[in-house]
Amino acid sequence: MMQLIQCKTRVDAEGKITLQLPQNLANQELDVAIVYTLANSENINDLHEIVDSFYGCLADDPILIEENHQQKVA
Repeated sequence: MMQLIQCKTRVDAEGKITLQLPQNLANQELDVAIVYTLANSENINDLHEIVDSFYGCLADDPILIEENHQQKVA
């Protein structure tokens, strides 16, 4: 049975990566194949743009916190 584990990692200066598998695979022999693509830094910029677009969206909807039976606005 073939299974897929997907992760994002960084290759060190010596070209090495660290791979950690689930504990239930301990002490078993595995055939491992590595397929890689270069991470696209544009995806990170896209994520920042999405997060930035939500900035201030709850400014008119304060979060109320009740602490020691006193309401506070966070």
